[in-house]
Amino acid sequence: MRLGKFHKKKRYLINLIKINILSFLFKNKLGSSIDGASIKSCLLIHDNNKIGDLIILSALYRILAAKNIELSILSCSTGHDFLKSHPHIAHFFIKTSNSVSDTLKLRNELKKYHFDVVLDPFETFPCFSHSLLLSGLNTSYVLGFDKWYKRYYSRYHSHDEHLSEHMSTRTKVIVQQLFGHDENYNYSYDLFIPADIEKSVKEFIGASQVVVINPLGAKKICRLTAEQIKLVHSWISEHYPELRIIYTGHPNDLPSIPVDNIETLPQKDFIYTVALTRFCKYVVSVDTALVHIASAWDRPMLALYPRARTAEYPSPLIWSPNNANALQIISPTCFVSDIENHILLESLEKLFGREVKL
Repeated sequence: MRLGKFHKKKRYLINLIKINILSFLFKNKLGSSIDGASIKSCLLIHDNNKIGDLIILSALYRILAAKNIELSILSCSTGHDFLKSHPHIAHFFIKTSNSVSDTLKLRNELKKYHFDVVLDPFETFPCFSHSLLLSGLNTSYVLGFDKWYKRYYSRYHSHDEHLSEHMSTRTKVIVQQLFGHDENYNYSYDLFIPADIEKSVKEFIGASQVVVINPLGAKKICRLTAEQIKLVHSWISEHYPELRIIYTGHPNDLPSIPVDNIETLPQKDFIYTVALTRFCKYVVSVDTALVHIASAWDRPMLALYPRARTAEYPSPLIWSPNNANALQIISPTCFVSDIENHILLESLEKLFGREVKL
């Protein structure tokens, strides 16, 4: 076993022990129920930096708002910046780190509020700070999906234990657990763009038809090579010269894109990328949050995914584009850089040549 894997496994086991020890000091509410008609406030815990999680579960924001339930979200600063203008979210709590001191400060802040329902909808690597948060909540009912924190929940749901469904189906499970099966709900993603940002991006695009290319994800497994980027760019430029290519990605990555005089958005805030995606014609992206944003607007898209690292966690299925207008290509390895050039070209031809449903 490599040293890195050994330390990861040791940290994993230590966290499990601490989580279980703390749970004995926590009043177990397992088995309690909730009357959906009585819910007035809800806290959703988003305990990581993945914006895609917030997008995939976003139909819940609309459904809760329609029931006049005040929704608060606990998230990192990235999640706050992404959703801070959303009209269906009443309040944010910002998590700055997993340190015990920061977690205790956040826990003390949360204790000032009573939430009728707390949702813990995402599985995490066993983390003591997460259990510390859960153990200090002033709430009537906690619905969770992470088996490591069963003792902290009022109701644990083992949704999709065999990992055969898209993660967005969890929204429907949450709604059914809280309100039953009586109504037909809209489960499409619920994203919001402020009017001034929408106007600015529309003016920037003008009458042009835009292709958004996002070739470099945060993880090494989700980064195209220089050769692949040049291939995609040159193919689009040659076959569809009327299209305007605009690159998106982390501001630190954009200068490394190996194409002369690339065009990018003048604004760095991510919400401008959301607006650009809404008004573009096509999207070509590696597996990042942009895939889910494009799915919210049903943009025709070529989504490039690495193969799952293990058969037990089929990430290309669980986190797939969930978009009828998307063409998903999965690498033969755990790196999108190993997608062969002829596959890229054939996929581009399919994307630009297909009938799309808008």
